[in-house]
Amino acid sequence: MLRFLPGAAALAVAVFLLAALASARLNRRLTLAAFGVFGGRAIEHSAARERLLRSAAVGVPYREYASKTYLYAAAVGVSSGILGVYLGLGAFAVAEAYGLWQDPVSFFGPTPALDTLQFGLLAVSGLGFGVVAGVGTYALRWQLPASRADTRRRQIDAGLPRMVAFMYALSRGGMSVPDVFRTLDANEAVFGEGAAEFGTAVRNMDLFNVDVVTAVEDLSERTPSEQLSTFTENLASVLQSGGSVSDFLEEQYERYRNEAEEQQAEMLNVLATTSEVYVTIVVAGMLFLITILLIIGLTVGDTLFVMRAITYLVLPATNLLFLTYLLDITQPLRAGADRQRSESGAAAPNGSPSVEADGGYVRPGSSRNHERLFAYRRIRSVLEALRTPVASIVERPARVLYLTVPIALAVTAYRFPSALSGGGIDVEVLDDLLVQATLFLTGTFAVVYEYKKRRLGSLEAAVPDLLERLASLNEAGIAMVSSFKRVQRSDLGSLDDEVDRIWRDMNWGATVEEALSRFEKRVRTPSVTRVVTLITNAMDASNEIGPVLRIAARQARSDLALRRKRKQEMFTYLVVIYVSFLVFLIVIGALEQVLIPSLPDTGSIGGGTGTGVGGVGAPGLGSIGSADRAAYRLVFFHTAIIQSVVSGLVGGVMGNGSIKDGLKHTTAMLAITYVVLVVVV
Repeated sequence: MLRFLPGAAALAVAVFLLAALASARLNRRLTLAAFGVFGGRAIEHSAARERLLRSAAVGVPYREYASKTYLYAAAVGVSSGILGVYLGLGAFAVAEAYGLWQDPVSFFGPTPALDTLQFGLLAVSGLGFGVVAGVGTYALRWQLPASRADTRRRQIDAGLPRMVAFMYALSRGGMSVPDVFRTLDANEAVFGEGAAEFGTAVRNMDLFNVDVVTAVEDLSERTPSEQLSTFTENLASVLQSGGSVSDFLEEQYERYRNEAEEQQAEMLNVLATTSEVYVTIVVAGMLFLITILLIIGLTVGDTLFVMRAITYLVLPATNLLFLTYLLDITQPLRAGADRQRSESGAAAPNGSPSVEADGGYVRPGSSRNHERLFAYRRIRSVLEALRTPVASIVERPARVLYLTVPIALAVTAYRFPSALSGGGIDVEVLDDLLVQATLFLTGTFAVVYEYKKRRLGSLEAAVPDLLERLASLNEAGIAMVSSFKRVQRSDLGSLDDEVDRIWRDMNWGATVEEALSRFEKRVRTPSVTRVVTLITNAMDASNEIGPVLRIAARQARSDLALRRKRKQEMFTYLVVIYVSFLVFLIVIGALEQVLIPSLPDTGSIGGGTGTGVGGVGAPGLGSIGSADRAAYRLVFFHTAIIQSVVSGLVGGVMGNGSIKDGLKHTTAMLAITYVVLVVVV
């Protein structure tokens, strides 16, 4: 047993390092150990890496991060070196079993014995694994902040036009620059990483008594976004010169609104290129490769194993790479969509729930009460969902899976005995069960999700009209409450019911801010959330918010126009994906249902007694046995099924930037594939 102690110690170190990522207590111990070993003067200061950590908002000092990086690299390197020795011994054992090594290694036996060559090979194996793992860990630890900084840069750039519009509107409403920054910081859940950057400036002003110009200049130096850096540099110059901040923000607002169209055009060009590459490589390329392998298998030798590897490994992996890339480049489409306001209406940075106490502050030792409050809120949400199941499912379409998944599992389990035949499993029957269950799950979710998406889309389309009418009434000297009373009598299309509810809340004693906050919670879309946040904060600064409402209306119309143009442009490439999928399906169906059944049945490939090449018994393509015919047909069927599922997901991400949008395309393509290959043919 002593021989396995080094391996057990290496695994224990690996488990501890992984556990430290999830446990704050273990992470503190690891930090103390890193400082104790590497935290001295041996850590050289790097201004570039320190700035990288600040840009990535890691929240860890440079010396701490560098010390832990050295500790991780050393621990992983040593552990991997030990495991490399064991892998080398295992390789010797395998070589001995196959007769490739004449001098056996008895390390695992009762008397360990290693000659010089074996010892040298094991040393090279352990040292190689250790060095590669240690250097890789060190490089990965410094690559993570760079990746995070790049992600934050793209998020900041995507949300910068809306954030500048928000700042411009508040400035036009009479709010001072520091208060504008504080308002942005309080609404980080709405405006994302850009608001988090201004939150740093707010903390410098409030905690360290830094003036606003210095705070803005420091923000310009630390942000990973070049656009935000340029914007803050110009803002600092305006503040120093005493110029009009509102005029500057208006100019920047118009500039970024025009640039948003250019950025979208660039992204559409990238998506167009990606679509062409996807169709060429994944659809046409895989189809060509499978066809060639079939011809080779019928004329030279068995290629069934290679075709299975392509179907079950290469095809899903290639589509997964394309999906990952598409999700990465379409991230601006989802800017703000993943951030939700907390239940209390306050911003919840980083997605954490807001903490409320009886007096509006957190009392010492009150964490247990907070846990009880959060548990009560979770139970209350479950009870509300049970009281109104339809409305709850429409509000959050993912909840439909709580109903459909048990049904699909129960029905599949009930029908599973039909897939058992002759002491084994009938793969074709099992495929039918799985495909039908998948269609049921994706179809029900797609219906609910599409209904909610269309409903919210119609509501967002009517928001600019509502804002412009409110702006006209407010500029005429009518208060907000009376403005909503007048607007409530007009025709606003999809917003009629919601405006009635807003006016009803006000009529029953709620303030304008409370009524609008309830409206935002009911709708829960990024566009409406930004509008409500802007109006409620502008009302705190001034009662004359007509200009603010008009700015919000212009921004809302601009977002709708960009979304409409993007949808029209991407519809073409979505059609291309559908056409390429149909071509793929037709060719696969022809191979499965026409070519394979028409071949003469004279035995397995390469096992016949004819005079053809490779043992085929007929001229031309050759012959194929019944067992191989069934195997090839199964591979073709699975290829079509997998391609239909992943092509639908790719189409949804390419068109709307979301996998959820791809489920409806997956349902359609999977249904077409199943009907064509099973029901019709």
